[in-house]
Amino acid sequence: MTDRKASTFPGSSDRWANLESLGRAADDRPRRPPPERRKPKPPMSRRRRRHLLRTLAVAVAVVVILGAVGAVVGYRYADKLVGKGQRRVANLTPAGSGTPMNILLVGSDSRAGLSRRQLGKIQTVEVAGRRTDTIIVLHVSPAREKAVMVSLPRDLRATVNGQTNRINAAFAFGGADLLVKTVQQTTGLPIHHYAEIDFAGFLKVVDAVGGVRLCNRTKRRLDDSFANLHMPPGCQQMNGIKALAFVRARHIDSDFGRIGRQQEFLRAVMDKVASKGNLVNLPKLFGIADIASDHIQTDDTLRTGEAIGLARRLRKLDPATVDMRVYPSVASPPRCAGCAAFVDPLPEAAILMRALARDAARLPPVGLPGGKGVSLASTRVTVLNGGGLPGAAARAAADLRRIGVQVAGTGNAPKPTGTASTLAYPPALEQQAQLLRSVLDGRVKLVKRNTGSGLVLTVGSGFLSG
Repeated sequence: MTDRKASTFPGSSDRWANLESLGRAADDRPRRPPPERRKPKPPMSRRRRRHLLRTLAVAVAVVVILGAVGAVVGYRYADKLVGKGQRRVANLTPAGSGTPMNILLVGSDSRAGLSRRQLGKIQTVEVAGRRTDTIIVLHVSPAREKAVMVSLPRDLRATVNGQTNRINAAFAFGGADLLVKTVQQTTGLPIHHYAEIDFAGFLKVVDAVGGVRLCNRTKRRLDDSFANLHMPPGCQQMNGIKALAFVRARHIDSDFGRIGRQQEFLRAVMDKVASKGNLVNLPKLFGIADIASDHIQTDDTLRTGEAIGLARRLRKLDPATVDMRVYPSVASPPRCAGCAAFVDPLPEAAILMRALARDAARLPPVGLPGGKGVSLASTRVTVLNGGGLPGAAARAAADLRRIGVQVAGTGNAPKPTGTASTLAYPPALEQQAQLLRSVLDGRVKLVKRNTGSGLVLTVGSGFLSG
């Protein structure tokens, strides 16, 4: 990754500053001034890439505390905290009243606020400037009970300043302003607000809430000397240093495995912050909020009322309140010797983003963590012509192949269907059927059948391919 310019958001006051407060609460050691304007740095090492998701966890945790503080102490105190770390961020889309909100949560690898001893414990050194590896879009809808959190891989292929690059390079080149613009272009989603938390904030929040319980479910020892992670199988209570190693580790599997650990960590932090023991301890809440506000930078357009409302929505980060997804993508090998490796979006990424843009009540079963869900590449379908138009099945099959769907064959339907189009599926392939229906923009009717082993798409004369 190349050097980046310092972030360009002038100071002002913002509701999301509370997220910063939360971040600092977790550590009681000396810290450097918040990173405002810093000199460009050399390319980021793999070790530094892992600091992001953890920051996002802190940001979300801060929101929870903000909600509690706002509810218990009142609007005035919450307003003061929220305004502490505001910055101007360009390229944001104004949020409309009563409409869904998309918030870009970013983790910065700034070491500001960490002592040399702490740096040594996390196997890193003090470096200038900031970079980002953790990029998450939080989608909150006033019409839905469940929020959606989509993690974007740091190496996702994107167009940055007109050139093909990894998406995290946008932050290195142009700070929050360019990252917001690039994420909007890549996902097609409008970004309404921005929140960024730094490396030190992660440690401080975890320690402030008394540590978190994390689990190694691989049935093997996890050892990553770069992240200073040495964890036997099973669960254990972790302080900020150890939790940071857990979410930073990248040499034990892949970026996607790391995202899974980071999402587990998010749930653990939110669980701990939202626990009764923490929520009723006002001095502790105030301390966490004050410290966090020193480590979180947010845009200057989020109102205190919005922040408190969001905090109450995210009071508990679990499957009932937050749908965690990973941007549908796959790691691709370098195209030439010495070329950069990228993570490329899968065709279903556009399907998921389109559903979020429409604020769909039900999202397609793609991008689910832990390798769950389905993909177009694993979907096989037989296409039949039920409308009588010559070549209709062949045209539909060609369109499906172009987006990665496996076509088992084509033919004529045993009975004409007129203008109607159907997608028949056995119970075991219901998720694949839902995904394919999403690809086809709902132009087909799903029909469950108890016979057969594959999907059968019957196109009527009213089916419009493409």
